[in-house]
Amino acid sequence: MLKRLRKNHPLLYCIGAEAVFLGSLFVSSYLVVIALLLFHFNFAYADDYLLGCIQELVGIGVAVVLLRRTGKGQLLTRRGCGFFNGLLVGMYPAALLAYNLYVKLLFGLAADGTLLPLWRILSFFANMMLVGVAEEFLFRGVVAETLLEHFGTSRGGIWKACLLSGVLFGCAHLTNLFTSAPLGVLMQCVFATSLGVLYGAIYFRTGNLWVTVFLHGGMDILSMLMGGLYGTETVAESVSGYDITMLSSVLVYLIPAAFLLRKKKIGEVRFYFKY
Repeated sequence: MLKRLRKNHPLLYCIGAEAVFLGSLFVSSYLVVIALLLFHFNFAYADDYLLGCIQELVGIGVAVVLLRRTGKGQLLTRRGCGFFNGLLVGMYPAALLAYNLYVKLLFGLAADGTLLPLWRILSFFANMMLVGVAEEFLFRGVVAETLLEHFGTSRGGIWKACLLSGVLFGCAHLTNLFTSAPLGVLMQCVFATSLGVLYGAIYFRTGNLWVTVFLHGGMDILSMLMGGLYGTETVAESVSGYDITMLSSVLVYLIPAAFLLRKKKIGEVRFYFKY
């Protein structure tokens, strides 16, 4: 049934896959809280990032099931151009990660701050990387792959798949309206949409899902590094702090995407995605 839905109604399939994925995150979080209440857990020791790890593992499971039930499980092991060659293709976001890490280590560390316990720092790193795995499996492996197969590997088809998968990725962040300020969430959606287009371009150029997993996880880690190390800021507070300056990210990510998908490089996409 899923194969037929994916083939005959690809956009509906992508929207449904996103809804099931996001729904699984909500349901799993409530089930964990209920289980902790039943065991009289002291919520003073609760850790949001540890809970996030459980949620993202459920999300990964949903994405993997969708891939395997539609005959696309091989995407998880496909080498494409290789991981390290893929990082060269994604050199622009990789360079941004390196620069942001440099700036944070040089200027962002709290001189008199007290680090969180080691287990909480580790749960932060694990949660951020698992977000990268879950969202890339879903939005690049399930959504972008489905849309590319539908629109085809002409230059126009590739751009349609990139743009639409980016929009769906951005819309997924509307769920943060439950915990963050509306303006911040709106800016995050715009930011995420343009970033999703860039990740789509990198995925199509490399044929390797793990390249975008690495870049995505790394960006999430750096965006919340101080909060993860010192507990000074939560994800909800960070998103609430986003303002209209985030609109600059549209060009920051769309221009590199256009460079990656320039006319003479379309042949590389067709080499990895033969429909």
